[in-house]
Amino acid sequence: MTQLARLRGVKTLPQLARVLGVQPASLSFVLYWLPDQQKYEQFTIPKKGGGWRLITAPKPRLKMIQTKLADLLLDIHVELEQSRSRSQCQLAHGFKRGLSIVTNATAHRNKRFVFNADLKDFFPSINFGRVRGFFQWDNNFSLDPKVATIIAQIACRDNQLPQGSPCSPVISNLIAHILDIHINRLARAGRCTYTRYVDDITFSTNEKEFPSSIARLVRGSTDKWVPGDSLVKRVYSSGYSLNYDKTRMQRRDSRQDTTGLIVNKKVNVRNEYYKTARAKCDHLFKNGFCFSDKDRKPIFDDALDGTMGFIRQIRGLKTKDWQSEQNSFFKLYRQFLDYRAFHGITRPKIICEGKTDNIYLRCAFQRLRARFPAFIHPDPLVGLTVDLFNYTEAAATFQDLSGGTNDLSKLLSHYAARVSPFKLSPDQPVIMIVDNDKGSADLFRKLTKMLGRVVGGLDPFYYVCANLYVVPVPKGITTLEAAIEDLFEPALLARTIKGKNFDRTGKEKDRSKWYSKVEFATEVVKPERATINFSGFEPLLQAISDACKDFTGRRAAPSKPLPSASASAGSP
Repeated sequence: MTQLARLRGVKTLPQLARVLGVQPASLSFVLYWLPDQQKYEQFTIPKKGGGWRLITAPKPRLKMIQTKLADLLLDIHVELEQSRSRSQCQLAHGFKRGLSIVTNATAHRNKRFVFNADLKDFFPSINFGRVRGFFQWDNNFSLDPKVATIIAQIACRDNQLPQGSPCSPVISNLIAHILDIHINRLARAGRCTYTRYVDDITFSTNEKEFPSSIARLVRGSTDKWVPGDSLVKRVYSSGYSLNYDKTRMQRRDSRQDTTGLIVNKKVNVRNEYYKTARAKCDHLFKNGFCFSDKDRKPIFDDALDGTMGFIRQIRGLKTKDWQSEQNSFFKLYRQFLDYRAFHGITRPKIICEGKTDNIYLRCAFQRLRARFPAFIHPDPLVGLTVDLFNYTEAAATFQDLSGGTNDLSKLLSHYAARVSPFKLSPDQPVIMIVDNDKGSADLFRKLTKMLGRVVGGLDPFYYVCANLYVVPVPKGITTLEAAIEDLFEPALLARTIKGKNFDRTGKEKDRSKWYSKVEFATEVVKPERATINFSGFEPLLQAISDACKDFTGRRAAPSKPLPSASASAGSP
């Protein structure tokens, strides 16, 4: 049964609650008993063009219900669009799965004319009666009147869709679909491409003359393009109006943009946007913070992460060879990721050889909390007081970190140079955990050269430079080598899964006889962590603890800056 069929079968509040996945009593309480002041909070955010936008955001109880309604309606929206033509599905690009401001802008690349207009008071123009009427009378939904009323009660406040509600975007897209169809017919008649991103509507064409039915030039002291009569009529008849102060025409010989992206030849971010991000990074690297654009309040790397990720997304569409050491943004983004991973950290950062090691350590920290309570945060929602380096696609692409001893060895060699742009002393250590076996021989040779003494992996930890430490997996009394898996009991390593043995080396090819480290971590260690003996990890956790204490001592040393790689002298 489709989600739409399930919703159309609902006749009562309890039935709707079950479809949404909430308790009927909870839904009834939030809608009819919870005081209005406990449903929403209001605040303002700056508008791009000046002024302030009022945001009405639901509080947790209502937000949970609205989020579930939004998820349900998004699923139904996908079902409906699967039955429509592709051209009808890709008219609205805002808050739809697989679509974004990037896909919206891409539709208008390399055009002679790009015309932008704005729907005035988009969310407020959709009132309670309009929401209820849509779900009751729309041919696709045709919901029971009581159910349509309840949905409108969940979604609306003060007789309108509030900006800040998780279900406002999807409901507005459903209701505005008829607007998109009417305007797209007008656009196609004028040989134009039309898209909408929330309240921003865009038309583009390569025709020699822009169709006057959509926009016309009014001559005067300041020539101005205004919406054409046919466009105004269709917008008005669909229940909306245009903001005449936000219409603009952009020709090919000038910079063209839509939804904040340049669309002349290829989709790109505005040059001033990139320069601002670069300046913020420079300030961050030197001072540990930068400033927001609007109110000039200090912000930190978390706030800048979205900006840098957005530029990366757009620049990745621009050229095939942008991921190179010579590309300016590539180098800037690598520095930014290095800052977030290794320098601007608020908790000790542990970087292991791979994702499976992270699982082992996370389980060991939890199971040995009585022995090492400092690693466990008192708030269970926070979890650990240390962070484990996350091997992501971005880490592999920009930081040359995809896992393995070779990557850690390269990081060791270049660490001092990679953190040199960051001018403040780091607050927390970075602890590199490596297997104590032949695979780490090259890393130990480099460490020997850097520290000026033989490194054989026998010390609990080695101080390298800046805030970097190397912690070898402790060897047993009678063992010559030790990988992190050796810290488990032999019986656990001998565990079979569906008749397959554990392939510790990663060299076995026959997957019908051997299972991988990932399977060992996810199907043995993680699910059975409550009963596994983690006592073999105690020396490793003690070494991590000692390295953290050593760094604290080095930072506390009066007027003594942390040495660089060339000046470091090894572990204490």
